[in-house]
Amino acid sequence: MAAKGKAPALPGWIPGPPRPELAPGAWKARVARPVEEVLSRLGLPGLAEDRLLARIDAMWEELVGKEIAALAQVEELQAGELRIKVIHPVWRTELGTLAEEIRHRLNGRLAEDGATQGEAVRRLRFV
Repeated sequence: MAAKGKAPALPGWIPGPPRPELAPGAWKARVARPVEEVLSRLGLPGLAEDRLLARIDAMWEELVGKEIAALAQVEELQAGELRIKVIHPVWRTELGTLAEEIRHRLNGRLAEDGATQGEAVRRLRFV
């Protein structure tokens, strides 16, 4: 059984400078941060759009109503374009005429919730 204590240094390994943030008890001084803030700092490509898409999907039924939400479902958000899958071509045409109203309402709600600043959704595309 090995004795407790420091592990032997690896050949060629040079210890770095002390790091006070890793000292025992240093974590107590840290402030909890929202998960969204931490994830946004990672800077992963597409992560911000994925989070925004999840918010849009959660509020979709409230924005357009139950009947339309049953016929048109949020599919993808890419470069400010929100793709919405519509199950019938007639409804696709009808929703196309309401696109600007829906987009304006959606951007207003996202800004109201603090999810975005400005227009996150620049275009709706019904497919």
